[in-house]
Amino acid sequence: MSDDKNHHPRLLMLSEAGGRIEGRTKYHKLLFNYADEEAEETSLRLITEERGPYDPGLSQAMQRYMDLGLLDVDDNDEPHEIEQTEKGQRYMSGYEQAKMRLDESFRQTKERIANTVRKHGDKSAYEMVQRENVQEAKDNPLNKELK
Repeated sequence: MSDDKNHHPRLLMLSEAGGRIEGRTKYHKLLFNYADEEAEETSLRLITEERGPYDPGLSQAMQRYMDLGLLDVDDNDEPHEIEQTEKGQRYMSGYEQAKMRLDESFRQTKERIANTVRKHGDKSAYEMVQRENVQEAKDNPLNKELK
């Protein structure tokens, strides 16, 4: 069984998506699909809001990553572009190399996140919201934890 709590799944998702995700809604839905379809265990806490599954920790994590210079968010256009910085790319490269050597479960988390990106990364946020699993999650009471 894999536990991603020490694997930074939010930052790993951005890295596996080529360092760029178009919009926070898409980011939330990618994380939901990872938790719903791939992860046996996850440290992500997903709840239902009016637009469906939502990771309430994503905004705080993104702010922390921006403060560290690991990512930038372009708020000028909608949807907001979330992009890994050069520093973020270097950090993830070193982080992944170290984790691959020191943590046997990391490879499994990385593969599962990569599977999510392969399946859903080319979809728009709108397409992802229309998927059956997201629609089912939207039927849950607001603020109910999904996982």
